[in-house]
Amino acid sequence: MTHRVVAVEDDRRYRESLHTLFRHTADFDLTATFGSGEAALEHLRATEGGGPDSWDLVLMDLELPGMSGIEATERIRRSLPAVSVVVLTVFEDPSNVLRAICAGADGYLTKGQPPDELIAELRSVMEGGSPLSPAVARTVLQLLRRLGPEPGAGPGPGDPALDLTDREREVLGCLVDGRSYKRTATELGISKNTVRSHVRSIYDKLQVRNVAQAVSRALREGLV
Repeated sequence: MTHRVVAVEDDRRYRESLHTLFRHTADFDLTATFGSGEAALEHLRATEGGGPDSWDLVLMDLELPGMSGIEATERIRRSLPAVSVVVLTVFEDPSNVLRAICAGADGYLTKGQPPDELIAELRSVMEGGSPLSPAVARTVLQLLRRLGPEPGAGPGPGDPALDLTDREREVLGCLVDGRSYKRTATELGISKNTVRSHVRSIYDKLQVRNVAQAVSRALREGLV
């Protein structure tokens, strides 16, 4: 299956590098690039809803002319809830990461990653994962740990979070510790696909979209 990719990126040379990268990647096809969030949204309006059928994955820069990448992410998520959005930027500060995640980003990656690692992370997104670059993940986890659980926080009666199985809590604990799917699978003696299945179930029960939101809720409510 070929995933159709759109890039919202104002740097012409970086757009060209993405074209080169995806030209040699069989399971991704860079179908369109836009130099601003406004241009991407105008395309959606012009196609009158045709976008959802032609976009599987949006790569979003944060520092764009005009509308910010954060706002563009939020608007695209509202228009195309089934489309994955991954922030691809040079910024690693916690405030940008958390704002992007709250806007609906499925992952947050930095432009300095080697091409093979970037493709692997994007594949994980299309399989339901929510990757964060290692440096970004460490920063966010440190911030969330400093915040700690909220006084009196915790799932209330009837909250699906109460239905987490023992194994799901183990997987969630690994996410909180910043472990990869591969390391989690090794430590728990299960396959990576089983880890992904547990993570999807955790997201459903915690009513979150990605690993950072899951970790945030786990730490705020003392779930692990």
